[in-house]
Amino acid sequence: MKITRILNNKILLPFTLAALLCSAPSVSASQSVVSKSTESMVIAEKFTFQSTILNEVRTFYVHLPNGYSAQSNKYPVLYIPDGKRKMQKTAAITDDLADFSQRIPKMIVVGIETNKNRTADLSILASSKAFLNFITTELKPYIEKTYATNGENLLMGSSMGGEFVIRALFEQPEEFDGYFSISPSIYYSDFQLVEKANELSKSKKAINKKLYLSVANEGWNQGVEELVYHLKKQPIQELKWQFSKHEEESHGSISMGQAYNNLQQYYASWATPHFKNTLDFERKGGIEGLKIQYAQRTPSIIPISVLDHMALLYVDRQQNDEAIELSLLSVKEHPTSGRALRNLAHIYEKLAMPKHALSAYEQALATAIKNHHRASSIASHQKALANFKTKLNK
Repeated sequence: MKITRILNNKILLPFTLAALLCSAPSVSASQSVVSKSTESMVIAEKFTFQSTILNEVRTFYVHLPNGYSAQSNKYPVLYIPDGKRKMQKTAAITDDLADFSQRIPKMIVVGIETNKNRTADLSILASSKAFLNFITTELKPYIEKTYATNGENLLMGSSMGGEFVIRALFEQPEEFDGYFSISPSIYYSDFQLVEKANELSKSKKAINKKLYLSVANEGWNQGVEELVYHLKKQPIQELKWQFSKHEEESHGSISMGQAYNNLQQYYASWATPHFKNTLDFERKGGIEGLKIQYAQRTPSIIPISVLDHMALLYVDRQQNDEAIELSLLSVKEHPTSGRALRNLAHIYEKLAMPKHALSAYEQALATAIKNHHRASSIASHQKALANFKTKLNK
């Protein structure tokens, strides 16, 4: 096995100087000087792999999430066939859901470039099994050895890639935890996957995995709805699957939106919890429930936003002890955060506990300075402390 990193051949965002100039306001040459930077926004690194199974060199791409750290975290891995075509879109989806939306964990994305003949890799029975074996017995072990992975593996593909996902589920179900098949081309291999589903049903073989299956406005000729019909009529034991049909989408338009939705569905219990009121919070386990929920995550830290939201709701209900307990927990969970201490000060202020509030405001500023927070953040803490002192002196 030989792995080669191609440093000078990376996937870059399609961002050009011309596009920048076209979108910028019109200014005269004397008012502006535009220089092209040598730095680029890198989405993924490109590697080559000398495969023993395929007896040829194959190409794959690796996208690491923002803030990737092999020392402090371990990450799930999302594998996508048709990697060159889908890498940019998939990395954008996973980063947005993990960073901004906070609906899924940060993850590594591995895109495998299909052969010049995509049909051979993704659709023809014998050769697609060989491609699958390359992924599961050569590439996956390399990824797990090289990167900080947590043992959770997902497989996602659309069109022929979606067909490949279902074949992987039926042939090697133990290799992945979640299977995402978007508008798979079931018809392309003469409905062999429908026959395979029926065989698995008759064999009583249990497949305790999750399958997310979808189709656009392609009708029965795509073969997806025929597969769904047979899965309903002859279920595969323990297979958890769901199907969605989108008449408003075409075969070419469905993939991004469906990938975005399916990942959120798969990680439904992972998203930051929201509680409508204190009764809803207590019904779902309260503080102990939160601790248990986050103890199973990496990182296992309860967000400030959740704790502060609940603390304020308890203040409104005049349940002071609960409000303080939540705010103190926030400080404990985020010991380097000036924001957590400032939220605690705000709670003390609302509860007419001025000495405690003053101490918390002072600690918030000291913590921000000690931990080298942004100048604007430190200035904000200074302003909050000064405003509170002004109130005390009135």
